[in-house]
Amino acid sequence: MSSRSRGPRARKALGQHFLTDTGVLADIAGSVRVPPGGVLLEIGAGTGQLTDVLLEAGHEVVALEIEPRLLDHLRHRFRERDRLTLVEGDARTIDFAGAIPAGRPFGVVGNLPYFAAKPIIRHLLEGAPRPSELVVMVQREVAREVRAKPGKLSLLGISVQNHAFPEPLFDVPPAAFDPPPSVHSSVVRLTLRDAPLVPPDRSEAFFDLVSGAFRNPRKQIHNALMRAPGHVPEAVRPALDAAGIDPTRRPETLSIEEWLALLEAFEPAARHA
Repeated sequence: MSSRSRGPRARKALGQHFLTDTGVLADIAGSVRVPPGGVLLEIGAGTGQLTDVLLEAGHEVVALEIEPRLLDHLRHRFRERDRLTLVEGDARTIDFAGAIPAGRPFGVVGNLPYFAAKPIIRHLLEGAPRPSELVVMVQREVAREVRAKPGKLSLLGISVQNHAFPEPLFDVPPAAFDPPPSVHSSVVRLTLRDAPLVPPDRSEAFFDLVSGAFRNPRKQIHNALMRAPGHVPEAVRPALDAAGIDPTRRPETLSIEEWLALLEAFEPAARHA
């Protein structure tokens, strides 16, 4: 069952696709898990279709929207509703400490714009305060990437899984949107870990190593690292041997734990190269 979006129309130039399918809206609202005493941060409230369902479900919502014309519509649409705070801002850069009530835990929900989904997710996972979990809709290929296992891991998958446990929920067809996009979407849950797998003081060095190798993801790990900037070539093979990693494997096959072991092995290997 679908209902046409009320309010301003989507702008193709901004890559907007408003979710209008009432069944999908209900499924998303039913998937969120707000921590006790917490609030729900909605990313990209748009015309307020999901906002309305979340409020009807009894949630206290902080709705973030970047576009002034949509904020004007939201203020008018929900002028008689409480338990809603509207915030203007860009989810890729906003200081969440200023948007979320001080000391309140929070979960995140939203239909993320395709072009900005990756930086939004990274900002939510790497920033402060940290949410308990995210239930977000993204392009189906991105959803597959964030939950990939070693063998198909990418830099994005490693970045997300360093902070969270990804869980696929359901797919959403183009017909659920107005206007319909040219791709399918998926809703995923990202439950944050108590602490990142990579210690914060090692994060910069870790991602320098991983991103360098992923410049040549289809090459064997030995060759990919030899071509990556910032490495002593003579240290590559000793580091791989010390970490117990077959030099013929490809970067996409390594787990986060193996990358950490390789990072630790590089330091003494570089000193003796």
